[in-house]
Amino acid sequence: MTPWMQARVAGRLLLLQARWDTSRMQGTGFAYALDPWLSVCWAAEPQALADARRRHLEYFNTHPIAAWLAAGIVCRQEAAAAALTGPARDAAIARVRSLKTGLGASLAGLYDSFFWGALRPASALAGVLAAQAAYHLGSPYAPAWAAGAALAAYNVPAFAARAYGLRRGLRVGERAVLELTALPVQSWIIGLRRAAVGGALASFGIGAGLLGVGDRLTAALTFAAGLVLTWRGVSPLAQLGFAGLGGMAAGLTGLRP
Repeated sequence: MTPWMQARVAGRLLLLQARWDTSRMQGTGFAYALDPWLSVCWAAEPQALADARRRHLEYFNTHPIAAWLAAGIVCRQEAAAAALTGPARDAAIARVRSLKTGLGASLAGLYDSFFWGALRPASALAGVLAAQAAYHLGSPYAPAWAAGAALAAYNVPAFAARAYGLRRGLRVGERAVLELTALPVQSWIIGLRRAAVGGALASFGIGAGLLGVGDRLTAALTFAAGLVLTWRGVSPLAQLGFAGLGGMAAGLTGLRP
């Protein structure tokens, strides 16, 4: 697959969930992403191309970032199937169908745990801490610093994972999944969750040192640190404790002038 074709597939994968529905989930978006490559693989056989498009319109669902790895593997398998004939091709196409379904289910749990259960709360905490630091330094753009830090903390690794997954899936196929499972992902998840808790404690400490009567922005930032932990990855008791501490800190400052 040429770099230009990879870019076309990648651009369409960014729209994966634009046509999400309960019956096919991401199936329509996944078929749309693969269509440029299918048109190349099956260009000499119009009926085979129509069949390929139809089978990729079937049910598919996974984490949006995991879909890039699945797309790379499926594109490789489609090219291999197009080069075969007769029963061998039929077997390869059946393999593509079962592989895609299996990849969607198996990758979803791992990517959900890392990106939504660990990286997202840690990224939000990074935004809160950036806002508090900016406010402490006298910057009038603390909310902008918060948004920038949170978006960068999440999207830099997310886009790197997208690009790597697509390219690795194209290059080595199913072996890319084995390589992924060999990574210490669970250690990364635990580390990010601990970092989120540490960031929340640091945020409360910074907020407690800056709070003043009527200081609305600092109170809101301190309370936000507790709310961040109401996402996934932290026990309900810890969530309640942090949110409660944040609420008390906000209340003590007096949100009314």
